[in-house]
Amino acid sequence: MKKNKIIQVPVPEDLLRELDELSEKRDQSRAALIREACAEYMANLAEAEADRRYIRSYTEMPETDEEREWGELGSQLAAEVWGEEDWSEEYAADMAEQDAAR
Repeated sequence: MKKNKIIQVPVPEDLLRELDELSEKRDQSRAALIREACAEYMANLAEAEADRRYIRSYTEMPETDEEREWGELGSQLAAEVWGEEDWSEEYAADMAEQDAAR
């Protein structure tokens, strides 16, 4: 297990008040809340960078017409295999679970 380093970060009073209210609401320490927020922020930065690289790669070397046709064919086959399945309840449950974790 990695050792935690203690840091001091000045924050505006109104932000501190919001952090304290949220930590109390979630029955979580302020430090745990800040660690979680920092980890989520870093993950979002990494995801945004991956998206940027993905977009840049398609801009620099776009799909060919043949690749696009194969993609369309794959989509059509997937629709035939899976048909009209309704995933809305499962999706809603996943989103509720993610919201509860925040």
